[in-house]
Amino acid sequence: MQRITLTMPLALAALAFWLVLTVGGRWLEADTQQTLADAAAGGIGLSWALAALFSLAVLAASRRHCAAGLRAPHPARSLWLAWPPLVYALLMLLLAWASGWPGPGMLLIAACNAALVAVSEELMFRGVLLQGMLRRHALWPAVLGSSLIFGLVHTANGLATGEPGAALWQAAAAAMQGVGYAAIRLRTRSAWTMVPVHALWDFALVSAMLGELERTTQADDSVSVLPFAALLAVLPLCLYGVYLLRPSQRAALMADQEARPGAGDR
Repeated sequence: MQRITLTMPLALAALAFWLVLTVGGRWLEADTQQTLADAAAGGIGLSWALAALFSLAVLAASRRHCAAGLRAPHPARSLWLAWPPLVYALLMLLLAWASGWPGPGMLLIAACNAALVAVSEELMFRGVLLQGMLRRHALWPAVLGSSLIFGLVHTANGLATGEPGAALWQAAAAAMQGVGYAAIRLRTRSAWTMVPVHALWDFALVSAMLGELERTTQADDSVSVLPFAALLAVLPLCLYGVYLLRPSQRAALMADQEARPGAGDR
């Protein structure tokens, strides 16, 4: 099998096609503009499934797919580094449950879509894009660049849902969240580490939004606090990512990226 090298231009090209699948696919699937919560609970998203498969295929076809994160966490004990975002996700899930969940059918569909989105985004942004940027840039520029792009991509939700204000808050939160997620991916050497946490986080957020929509079926002028709460919640995760990538760790991480090209990737 002819393998590819994940250069930065190739990673950006893959991201562009990924956007066509996700944003364009959602636009084609929906007859009218939908809120993010409605889209996540309205049916299994084919576009999200295709985007997840595409991200996986790109990583699997790369020469250094293990270095790009397509491997189990190594060493296994590094999994404990994911506990802060996991605790946050569980707390958000608890708050969503306490405030009232929608019906089980909607929750099941939302859970399936959250899992698809988590696989798709983690493999694309913390796998393909981060690896491509690391081939050209030092560690911090690569982490910040991939995280900012991760945030910018979330502004596309405003085009798909007709909620540009909420999309901007979500984009800012996603960019900060991306720093923490990228740090954990690098320290655990696996793009899979944050997939369950990412899925749980998205499911908690969507279920809270669905519950809020059910409680406000009568039109009123109330403003949702969810975007503000999400933004404040991810700030400590961003700072945690900065701590994980402190100077004493960066040299070892970059050496791991540069050592033995192709080793373990066959």
